[in-house]
Amino acid sequence: MKKLLLVCLLIVLFSCNKENEGVVVNLQNEVAINKIKKLDLDTKYKNLLNPEFTTDEKYKEVTKSWSDFHKQVGKILKDNDFDWGIKDSSVKILNKIYCNKDGEVNYMVFKVMNENVTNSKKREYEQLLTENITKLKIDLTKKEKFSQCGKVKYLNK
Repeated sequence: MKKLLLVCLLIVLFSCNKENEGVVVNLQNEVAINKIKKLDLDTKYKNLLNPEFTTDEKYKEVTKSWSDFHKQVGKILKDNDFDWGIKDSSVKILNKIYCNKDGEVNYMVFKVMNENVTNSKKREYEQLLTENITKLKIDLTKKEKFSQCGKVKYLNK
């Protein structure tokens, strides 16, 4: 029953999404993986680190904006007393962020790399990001939609 509700929620989430509202996707959910693959986002968003899209002179600005973005996420975790429910000192997450031209998040795709984090905690994290997605922004403006991926470690309180 819970899986059916989750599937229905994802279908509603994806079908009702307006591109500027932001969608958070947990890559450890098979239904979400299939949905996100069908969107073919990598052909619609330019890779921010592509030298044809971002010059060497702008690279420092890009890395600062990426770092600042994850500080925003860390602040949300801290402000909401989020607890990963594990003893590890940090939690490693693989992210791919798809943004509009103004740096607002259209899609935030993630995978928690710590194997001992429960599915329940991963859903909690996803929900917290979903509730706060409009507060998150990469501080860049580009002529085209862009994406950025990478790994980040958040401290575990």
